[in-house]
Amino acid sequence: MDLWGPAPVNSLGGSKYFLSIIDDFSRKIDVFTLKSKSEVFSIFKEYLSRVQRELGRKLKSVRTDKGLEFCHKDFETFLRDLGIKIEITSFYTPELNGIAERFNRSSMEAIRTMLQDSGLQRRFWAEALHAYVHTKNRCSHKLTEGKTPMEIWSGHKPSIRHCRTFGSLAYVYVPTVNRNKLQPKAKIGILVGYAVNRRGYRVWLPKERKVVESIHVKIDETKNGVKTLFGKVKHYDYAIYQLDQNLNNDSDCREQDEKSSSPKKPSSLDISTWIRLEKPRKKSKRIDVYYYPPSKERLRSINDIKMYCEKNKLEFDLNQFNFKPTKTNTRFEEKSECHNETSSDSVDEASFVNDIFQHQIYMTEIPKTFKETQISPDKEKWDEAMSEEIKLMQNRKVWDLVEPKSNMKVLGCRWVYNIKHDEKNNVKKYKSRLVAEGFKQRPGVDFTDVFAPLVNFDIIKFLFVLLVCILGWSQAEIDVKGAYLYGNLDIPIYMQKLEGFAVKRCEHYVCRLHKSIYGLHQSGRQWNIELSEILFGLGFHQNELCNGLYTKSNCILLVYVDDIVVFSKSQSDLENSILNIKIKLEITELGPVRYLLGVNFERIGDSVYLHQNTYINKLKTRFKNLPRRRITLPLKVGCILPDRVKENEITETELMRQIPYKTLIGCLSFIANRSRPDIAFAVNTMSQFCNGFTYHHWTIVVDILNYVFNTMYYKINLSDTHNTRLTMYSDSSWGCKLNDRYIMLFGNVPITWESQKQKCIALGSMEAEFIALKESVKCIIWYSKILKELNLIDFRMSELYCDSQATIHFSKNNIENSKTKHIDIKYKFVRKLLYDKEFELNYINSKKNLADFLTKPLVKDKFLSVIKVIFQKDSVTDGAECWNSNELVQSLNETHLIGLFRDVAEVTTLV
Repeated sequence: MDLWGPAPVNSLGGSKYFLSIIDDFSRKIDVFTLKSKSEVFSIFKEYLSRVQRELGRKLKSVRTDKGLEFCHKDFETFLRDLGIKIEITSFYTPELNGIAERFNRSSMEAIRTMLQDSGLQRRFWAEALHAYVHTKNRCSHKLTEGKTPMEIWSGHKPSIRHCRTFGSLAYVYVPTVNRNKLQPKAKIGILVGYAVNRRGYRVWLPKERKVVESIHVKIDETKNGVKTLFGKVKHYDYAIYQLDQNLNNDSDCREQDEKSSSPKKPSSLDISTWIRLEKPRKKSKRIDVYYYPPSKERLRSINDIKMYCEKNKLEFDLNQFNFKPTKTNTRFEEKSECHNETSSDSVDEASFVNDIFQHQIYMTEIPKTFKETQISPDKEKWDEAMSEEIKLMQNRKVWDLVEPKSNMKVLGCRWVYNIKHDEKNNVKKYKSRLVAEGFKQRPGVDFTDVFAPLVNFDIIKFLFVLLVCILGWSQAEIDVKGAYLYGNLDIPIYMQKLEGFAVKRCEHYVCRLHKSIYGLHQSGRQWNIELSEILFGLGFHQNELCNGLYTKSNCILLVYVDDIVVFSKSQSDLENSILNIKIKLEITELGPVRYLLGVNFERIGDSVYLHQNTYINKLKTRFKNLPRRRITLPLKVGCILPDRVKENEITETELMRQIPYKTLIGCLSFIANRSRPDIAFAVNTMSQFCNGFTYHHWTIVVDILNYVFNTMYYKINLSDTHNTRLTMYSDSSWGCKLNDRYIMLFGNVPITWESQKQKCIALGSMEAEFIALKESVKCIIWYSKILKELNLIDFRMSELYCDSQATIHFSKNNIENSKTKHIDIKYKFVRKLLYDKEFELNYINSKKNLADFLTKPLVKDKFLSVIKVIFQKDSVTDGAECWNSNELVQSLNETHLIGLFRDVAEVTTLV
């Protein structure tokens, strides 16, 4: 904390000084105006008592300079009695109390600007100070990672909806008890700040020469209060404000301001006369970007450019400048173990973050409640989305209003908000959905059956390869608007009226639901029943093997809740099929499939590639605080994993709870199951430690994430189909752990894969392989039957490869001996299907078994040779391409443990 003053002019209340107290963690600022220095002690005691009761925490230390107001005996005795550490800086070293000293300067610059712009006299400096602090506490700080000091201090995001321009024209309502019928209802004044300890504004009334506080104020920000009331704005000489004893007045600038009658219009900036330079560093892989204007000043950040443009009265446009390097640092050869950045690099990185900070704080955030939408900067878009949802419900006749009765079970409801993005992560649509509180429903009373079938995503890949890449069919994606609202309820359900929308004369009524609104347990099932009836009426037949698959002579549909993928033999058939569905359902045509259920379908030339770069880029943003390093293998050979820690043995419970281990495992599992079989074994292994993980487990999971980031260019080529045979590779690992692994190819395209623990005990490697073979046979038979039922291509007998001669011999022959007679009969159906020639069982060498990398970690060369078969050949490298040059590379040492816990604390609410 620090004391500033004396001011050259007393404030309206007669104050000459102000005391600033700044919380070092949240950077929240409190200021108090004083008439004399002797008031510091009493004000600090009041502040300390209030803050400790407000937060429920104790003050640990106080840092001040050697001012007599802080160093007298009573003050020091008071702090020592409370056990508060006193940190007093040395003489003539204001930098040791830099936070408070820098605030003094910033506040003076702000006060001068506010008074100059508003035209108010210098005695309003205290009002301007409080208004500035009120606003600054609600602005993000570069050290608080996008949060405002008030949010960190209180735990709640503050509203800025009430903030208004200082010095604007204001009208203060006069209560009826203070006026008669002929007197005006409002008094005209000038806005000078925000009410203290209450809601409202502070308004200066010139006629009464006083400041009043009121919540009933109308503010016209388009009009300057002084100019409106007095006809002109008098520009006072605010440059004579004394900042501190080390700062002198700039008389030249003051004279120039006095001669200037009106500000000049900023001239446009000619970027072609500037020089942009990228300078690689010697001791790190970073590249610094500098801009040099004609004056040859070196500008290294957006803030530097902004200050330069303001100084030279040039129009500033952020899009004209790019501080991201366009090349990589070839001079820097990174060692096998990434080292920490030097202290100067850390400063530069912080500076870079600060440059883009003002852009980041305006990134769209999704509100969680209706009230948050009303204070959101995107309020109009959220209101429009909610109105659209209500209009849709009215058209579908989802409910009618009835009077509540005592025996009614009335459910609550709430709004759920989301922002839909396209395949390039651009904002596509603001969505608002009214959701009933289905968790209050009673089983057997409010609902019975709830199952609703969905198409398996592996089937989507399978049919995409078969229909689009092999047969050349046309395809498109459609989205059903408000799908659940089509389902009919067979049990009466009552719900409260929705928040934000009221019906006159029906305030106490409740909604009787006729349709299956979102949130109800049975809604998914009712929608599926309704959709099936509609599709049956259009001539479609539901596949018996796959409930989400509907077929017709020239059209095939895949249904995943409200997302429907349509395949047709020709474009005209496709358009006719969509038109027939459009007659029955309100749909949105999305065109060819590009981004479906978190997966990209990218067409390059005649080939279609499957990847999840859009989702992975989102993870980069979500987990941006995690350390990054160059990883070329998801799990190293010989990696020793510690045992799961029991709950009563955890020594760092509080720290561990802050780590988003389960969140990250869930994200990686989604990627592994959809498009990245190369991380399936690693993710499956680490998922076993979700309860009782250690720091060592966490570092391995972060390494897997870094591996995914480093290999984003791995893509599955769905068009790589040289044949139409189903090929399955089966493997098992018995020596260390009992694991089932398989991967199935359609042509050369991986369709489905599995990496999981065996659910029974095997007494030997042959038995373990035979159990794994059972899981593989179940999968390949299912896909074979789907192919036969569709009857679109000539079916070729499926192949199943196993690297165990004993397992093959046991499967083909009815062998019973002391080592096999205990095997459960359910596993022997493999032998029956093999006799019926449902598939071919062949031997393959372990080195050529594609399922081998799903059972254990492999050395780098062998791992790359396997995944080259799975992914696009040209995309698989040794992992030399890593993070972009402008991204921070940090080491993952245990010395960073506490810092890592602190950094990831903000990531725990991502999913």
